[in-house]
Amino acid sequence: MNRAFDSLDVDGIRTRLSAFIAAQGLSEVSVGPLHRFTVGFSWVTYGFRAAWRDQGVAVERHLILRVGPPNGIFAPYKASPEFITLRALAGSDVPVPRVYWYSDECETLGAPFFVCDLVPGEAPIPWTHDGGPAFDDARRENLGGQFVAALAALHRFKWQATPVAGIDGTTDPLTTARAQIDHWERLLARWSPRRVPMLELAAIWLRTHAPVASRIGIVHGDFRIGNFLERDGRITAILDWELVRLGDPVEDLGWICLQAWRGRSPHMCHFFTREELRDRYAALTGLDVSLAAMRYWEAFGTYKLAVMHYAAIHSFESGGFNDLRMAGMGAQIPRMLLQVETAMERAA
Repeated sequence: MNRAFDSLDVDGIRTRLSAFIAAQGLSEVSVGPLHRFTVGFSWVTYGFRAAWRDQGVAVERHLILRVGPPNGIFAPYKASPEFITLRALAGSDVPVPRVYWYSDECETLGAPFFVCDLVPGEAPIPWTHDGGPAFDDARRENLGGQFVAALAALHRFKWQATPVAGIDGTTDPLTTARAQIDHWERLLARWSPRRVPMLELAAIWLRTHAPVASRIGIVHGDFRIGNFLERDGRITAILDWELVRLGDPVEDLGWICLQAWRGRSPHMCHFFTREELRDRYAALTGLDVSLAAMRYWEAFGTYKLAVMHYAAIHSFESGGFNDLRMAGMGAQIPRMLLQVETAMERAA
């Protein structure tokens, strides 16, 4: 039954997905036409309508199918960390889509995948036509408050007695930062056939200055503008959990501060200054976070984003992942390396 994902057309995906859903103990399964979304840089995303009977009860849903393509930017993929985390967070103060099924195997679609609810809303993006603000002041304050509240709720979540305790990450506060440096250094070696002196220097600097985490929590890994949905002034869902792991929560704060997410705006992710972000987060969590720690993780995040750019060009040139956005990210590598240097200088 296993075929490469790239060899399946939408009808083939639909047929195999229907059989998979029926195999979950459901009856009268009907899967409507699949519509591919162009958003997202890593997983391939489809929307569809499905109906089934669960113990005699009729169910009908608008759903999302996310597939990790074998030649994608983060291949090889695993659906389980994201699925497990989203299921654990259901009913918490973190707005997340409801998840239904997943597989880390390739038997069904030729690649790992998971299925979740289609949540209404649009994703505001950081890249404005003139590099200026993405929001007016009223919208910035409204959405910004919800944005940091969702992050605080995530970092307060009691994960220890849930299946999240088994996802990737390092739970030792002494080594969690260095473990992340090691992880992305290994990925760079896999994705770039050549040595990258600026990133080698950055890895040395980051390892030398690696902080001890004050606590271990769920780290989203890509918590920023562009990765949440908003409708009628309300954040309806936090999306894109493929980098989720256990680690130092301050990493997410540093990621929010990246230059890439704000253009020329003085506001992190177009919402707050660094000081405002720190103070709002502290008020919601009761945790004091230093600006120095945020700047360290901002430098790390810039390093991580630069490595991702090498992943993008590798997936396009060597993996045959025919998404021109990957080639576009490759063209931005020189600018990313300059941002790595600047972030380290600011954190020093």
